[in-house]
Amino acid sequence: MEDIAVIGIVINSMPYKEKDKLIHIFTVELGKITATLKGVSSPKAKLKFAGQPFCFGKFELSPSGEFYVVKGVELIDSFYDLTADYAKFSLASLMLEACSIILKPNIISESLFICLIKSLQNLVYNGLNEYIIVLKFLITIFELIGYGLNFNVCDNCGMRFMGDIKFDRESGTFRCSACSGGIKISARDFMNIKLISTTDYDKLSTLKLQNDSIKTGIKLMIQNLSHKLNVKFKSIDVELL
Repeated sequence: MEDIAVIGIVINSMPYKEKDKLIHIFTVELGKITATLKGVSSPKAKLKFAGQPFCFGKFELSPSGEFYVVKGVELIDSFYDLTADYAKFSLASLMLEACSIILKPNIISESLFICLIKSLQNLVYNGLNEYIIVLKFLITIFELIGYGLNFNVCDNCGMRFMGDIKFDRESGTFRCSACSGGIKISARDFMNIKLISTTDYDKLSTLKLQNDSIKTGIKLMIQNLSHKLNVKFKSIDVELL
């Protein structure tokens, strides 16, 4: 088969054989794929940079059995500045991990890819609040996989929200105080989650919100996604947010 070129970002990597690496690349054209980097564990390997998460570029690939072999990479961005800020790096790693978990073989999602790149660019270059960016990203994931949040009516009884509001982590929905299930969240936290959900990416910089409220939203979304997909996120400790 002929070599192919794809635009993608490395979402995780691991040692393979003596001097190679296996990388998972989230690509626009093929979705999530697995590829080998030959000899990149050697100190002077030319493609050593391509074995790092967040490597965003144009990958030249050669099909080889169950994997691809990376022949070359034209780097677009490494998002290197993330390494200078542990909190931002952890939150960015959470976004990569979420993509790795929800992407199945042969599932192509250009919308998710664009969302990820925009989020990373905002995180590194545009001075936006990192918690707002990550919460927006997680909310978008639910929309893309068919579990978009309903902020208008109780998911259980269908009544419009009045008074206290609860979030049911098992169903991933908001409920009114009269319905069973869920944990109570403040009106402020509910409105902030709704505001972030309904604000376009290019308008996120206009939001001035309290971090503790946004962190509550992130925790709820992570717990919701963990329950739906039966996974435990490794990139971040939710309790330490």
